[in-house]
Amino acid sequence: MRLIKHLTFHKNEDQNNFPYNLGFFNHTIDLSEVTIVVGDNGSGKSTLLELLSHELELYQIGNPLVLPNPVKISLKYHLTKPLGFYFSAEDFTSYIHHLQHEKSTSIQALKQIDIDYKHKSLFAKNQARSAHAKTLFEINKLYDKDLLTSSHGESYLSFFKSRIKPNQLFILDEPETPLSFDNQLALIYMIHEGIKEGAQFIIATHSPILCAYPDAKIYELSTNDIQETTYDQIDSIKLLKQFIDDPSHFYKHLFKS
Repeated sequence: MRLIKHLTFHKNEDQNNFPYNLGFFNHTIDLSEVTIVVGDNGSGKSTLLELLSHELELYQIGNPLVLPNPVKISLKYHLTKPLGFYFSAEDFTSYIHHLQHEKSTSIQALKQIDIDYKHKSLFAKNQARSAHAKTLFEINKLYDKDLLTSSHGESYLSFFKSRIKPNQLFILDEPETPLSFDNQLALIYMIHEGIKEGAQFIIATHSPILCAYPDAKIYELSTNDIQETTYDQIDSIKLLKQFIDDPSHFYKHLFKS
């Protein structure tokens, strides 16, 4: 479902500092159920997603973008402002470290309580243990796999799966980063299942696998423009195809003395 139909980031002629110097300002971006944003590092893909997430007040596990002044964004909704989630691979790594710290702290606290309350009543001991035991229970039951013992890719997919809800918007910043080829296909399957339940996805990516999602609307962002494109016309895809067809040609020029 197109929970957001289109959006425009606005700036005045005299606004040329960051983020107004990025190429997506004063362009109307039409969205589909899956919208892909591609472009070189530094082109502003992440900033575009963060500004949109901030405007929509989407939940995120990392620190939100902080700007001295709000950016004006026009949005056309299907009905009303959607709920949803903003997710980046970098935030996920920080989140795992946070879970590890919380779990370790709770385990250590429970051990200390067992020592300190050794000669006190069972009721008093259970009262002291309750908050830390609850933290451990919630961490262990939050996902269908243990994020702290699974592989990074498995943890990532388990976390992502737990967040997908019907009729919500999901903004994903380079979600392919920790994923193998097979796990990227698994991610695409989860996205497809989410779409069948009315979800919408906006994804910034370098992945040729994610870019190839059927019927996705693709935008290529540069430092001074944003243009709708097709899979075969994405610059990075064209270069990748050329490399696969003749890698020796690339190495010949790369190593040329």
